[in-house]
Amino acid sequence: MTVGDGHSGEGATRHVWDPDVRRVVHRIHRRFSALTVNTYDCHPFCGPAGNRQGWSRRSLDVWGAGGRGDALGHDLSRHVARFLFNMPGDPLIRHLIVEHDFWLRGAGWLTWSADDHDGILRHVHATYLPVPPFA
Repeated sequence: MTVGDGHSGEGATRHVWDPDVRRVVHRIHRRFSALTVNTYDCHPFCGPAGNRQGWSRRSLDVWGAGGRGDALGHDLSRHVARFLFNMPGDPLIRHLIVEHDFWLRGAGWLTWSADDHDGILRHVHATYLPVPPFA
């Protein structure tokens, strides 16, 4: 997938989160110091007018040391996903994607058929509650 800045998404890379999600980012860095975390414009959706980046401040992608577009290995991506999924306390995960597995609060594990979280784009995505409405 080559849209936006060329790596798995539509917008410019950002590192701005709401305070509770920023705490998750700090925990990721403490546990996996060599990995990088980012969000990007309208990630994974654009919020409503006046809050277009609301979703991006509630979402994160975990990549390899080289940043956005530096794929994680299979085992490491699974390890990161388990770490996020089992992290106690708030914020609560709305959805999590690792390779072709998609976990959605209230629905459980489903299949993610797209190839935008696997192979050369293997990374872990999480979106946290509460999220804004869609645009």
